Amino acid sequence: MITDEILVVKEVNYKENDKILHALSRTKGKIQLIARGSKKSNSHLINASQLFAYSKCSMTKSRDMYIITSAELINSFYNLKNNIDAFYHGNYVLELISYVAQENDYDYRIFDMTVAVLSHLCTMSKDFEKLTAAYELKLVSMLGYRPYLKHCLSCGKEIKEDSVFSIKEGGLFCSRCVNYGSGINVTYGEILTMERILKSKFEDIDSIEVNQKILQVIRNFLFYYIGKDNFTTLKLL
Repeated sequence: MITDEILVVKEVNYKENDKILHALSRTKGKIQLIARGSKKSNSHLINASQLFAYSKCSMTKSRDMYIITSAELINSFYNLKNNIDAFYHGNYVLELISYVAQENDYDYRIFDMTVAVLSHLCTMSKDFEKLTAAYELKLVSMLGYRPYLKHCLSCGKEIKEDSVFSIKEGGLFCSRCVNYGSGINVTYGEILTMERILKSKFEDIDSIEVNQKILQVIRNFLFYYIGKDNFTTLKLL
């Protein structure tokens, strides 16, 4: 018997009354589970087998899947369904984490961060793109691709001026070294904005001014390093 926290990122109907759940596990990475009888109205698993459900589950291993024996719902993130923008951004977070997560490869920080961003989306009425961009930048950094924003990649000079941000190189070129790489012109203020996002908690993101260019730079940076950009939910957004 195994007990773990899981976040449901996808639910698939299976047989008459069962579901197969694709989930992010706090200690096991991406896993698949069978929730038997969870489609019945009186099932004790009905709430824990919904999209977005964050639960503490007891389960047993069966071949390449887990079978849920009991579950205690921690958060359903119900308020996401009360705001269409929050709902779609939440779905994008699930689609994104489902793509980058791997079986038997986990980082509890990514799990906790994903739960935290969904929780914050539930309480917001605006600035969903800014919060999502913060999640994207923190996620790509946790995956090992943190952008290098302190010094020039070529000469090593400390950056305190407008520069060029190279997605391919993963950092900045100062004004003297722009010919050594190609990228996007960014102001020193925009560089400081990305640094603040990386260092700030989600509850402090509201105080950071983030322009459209930085939102796009962060997203392009993430997509380059994870090797995917055609997320279905983004088309809806």
